Amino acid sequence: MEKNRRLSDAFDLAAIDWALIRSFAAVVRTGNLTRAAKLLKITQPTVGRHIRKLEELTGEVLFDRIPGGFRPTERATELFEKAETLDDAVVAFSRSLRGENPGLAGPVRITTSHMFGVEVMPTILCDLLHHHPRLEIELSVRDDVANLLRREADIAVRFFRPTQDDLIAVQIGSTAMGLFASRTYFERTGLAVPQTPQQVKGHLIIGEEHALRAISFGVEHSVAIGRGDVRFRSASMPCQLAAVRAGLGIGPAPIRVGERDQSLVRVFPDIAVAAFPVWIVAHDDLNRSPRMRTVFDHLVSALRDFVD
Repeated sequence: MEKNRRLSDAFDLAAIDWALIRSFAAVVRTGNLTRAAKLLKITQPTVGRHIRKLEELTGEVLFDRIPGGFRPTERATELFEKAETLDDAVVAFSRSLRGENPGLAGPVRITTSHMFGVEVMPTILCDLLHHHPRLEIELSVRDDVANLLRREADIAVRFFRPTQDDLIAVQIGSTAMGLFASRTYFERTGLAVPQTPQQVKGHLIIGEEHALRAISFGVEHSVAIGRGDVRFRSASMPCQLAAVRAGLGIGPAPIRVGERDQSLVRVFPDIAVAAFPVWIVAHDDLNRSPRMRTVFDHLVSALRDFVD
């Protein structure tokens, strides 16, 4: 009973410094004291003191200290939903007092793969950011999975069906992979563009770290491709595409990305070597945040024109 009363008192606006709540919300949003301080235009030590004070008031650890940042605990994630609403309301009220019409303002953190983050998202987000001058986008490119429920990101563009509960998810189609090579590759080697899968043999092949996809392609099309034929290998999809563009050999790329690059030639236009579903995923507080809702809807609309 005493602990519950203490927690209730701690989050009574009459008993707590509003700056603590703003710092708390900023650290959850950014995952880092430095970025939170920059967002709030205060010093990093001040944000750190606010977080420690808030943890003293609640009697709970609100963030796991991890290399490079702060990860909110389950309790902090629950509190953030209330803190974010209050923070947005106070900012809007302040701007109204100054006679401003802020529109959408504040950060939205998006996470996606390295390939999509480099090749697709900047183009997709261009119109959105220019249309909303106070909106901020934080793009986290990673090939592991950010946990939306722990506020590691607000929105994710993923390539598999989400498994976590309490998420809003929309599948907008799929993105297919094709084989491409640079025009300079054929000029340098004097080799002809392969017309059949069997003619790939003898070309320098670019593939993933263990070459399994290239070997599987060979088996499917009765071509004897071994790991030694895949002479440039990388676990990074952007690195593979960079190798294709540099003229190293024939390798995979998202079809929509490869076809818009005039320096590349698509090999076997009728064959897709793989296809991945594209999902737009967000925390279930999406409808309580106008800026998150707007970014989510924009991604759904804009990416529909990109996927198959």
